[in-house]
Amino acid sequence: MHSLAMHQLVGMVRQEIHQAPTIPFSIEQAHLVMQSHVACRAKRCPRKAAAQLVLVDAGRMVLAENKPC
Repeated sequence: MHSLAMHQLVGMVRQEIHQAPTIPFSIEQAHLVMQSHVACRAKRCPRKAAAQLVLVDAGRMVLAENKPC
């Protein structure tokens, strides 16, 4: 495969990995997403933001007011 085509394919896959879910996560799924997206910022990763919302709403997570998401 041509290197440009490979680069474009990897870019598309990476974008899909960070998309918000079509239905809300369960609490267990949200925990797994938080673990697998530990390097992401919720402000830039819709998937992590959706997981955070579930965990905050469930009382499983409290966001720090003085730290970036």
